Amino acid sequence: MSSDTPVIPGYATSSVTGRRGTGARRTEILKFLEASGRFLTARQLHVLSVIQGSGTSFSTVCRILRSADASGLLEVVHVPSGKAYRLLSASHEHRLACRGCGEGALFTSEALEVWLAGLGSRYGFHDVRHAVNVTGTCRRCLPIKA
Repeated sequence: MSSDTPVIPGYATSSVTGRRGTGARRTEILKFLEASGRFLTARQLHVLSVIQGSGTSFSTVCRILRSADASGLLEVVHVPSGKAYRLLSASHEHRLACRGCGEGALFTSEALEVWLAGLGSRYGFHDVRHAVNVTGTCRRCLPIKA
């Protein structure tokens, strides 16, 4: 396995049949998300899969996304067509994302970090981690007012 392949626990390819197994399909879908660096819907990922020639079915793409989300590998935002997914970054980040198109911006906040650092101890939790996703509507998605 090369160093640029995401670590995806719990899935293996079938070396017996020589067919692409669920692990290969899952790796492919997650690589599409990683390469894009932005939010993509299940439909967009399915189209990418077809264009690349793998032909992973739409239902399989949906199952892969549900599984990867349950495993904590994905960030999810709601868009008009449903949900859009992005591979979580290995680095710590906070994101402001548009509810309309899924585009976003990374931000930092020292005040937020200080507040969150004390939150775990206040309630008796240890090894506290966080992911902050803030949503809004970007300028491109705002309705045009006449």
